[in-house]
Amino acid sequence: MIVNDGKDNLASLIAANYTTIKVGDGSDGTAASQDKLDHQSGTVKTNIAPTRVNNLLTWNVTYTGAQLPPSGATELGVFDGSDVMLTRVTFKSTGPVAASDSVTFTVKLEVA
Repeated sequence: MIVNDGKDNLASLIAANYTTIKVGDGSDGTAASQDKLDHQSGTVKTNIAPTRVNNLLTWNVTYTGAQLPPSGATELGVFDGSDVMLTRVTFKSTGPVAASDSVTFTVKLEVA
């Protein structure tokens, strides 16, 4: 069991270090051994610090259609500055997004 102070400390460390968001159009399930997106093809966003409420971290990132894969995004990952992936999520495709339109993704992670 991780005690409350430990959870708080881990959440602080994650928030300070995992600030890179990558998108792609891969669709395979995520495995614990996975270390990258299936098919990264969108713009990499850096310096996206999560908001933090106790041990709940929330990353919000907005992409324009020009920054997403042409076919639409289906996966997103949170990485640190050394390209270590913390988490990856897959979702139903956004489909093509007009270059001037935008899509906001929200990733929530609880340190438990």
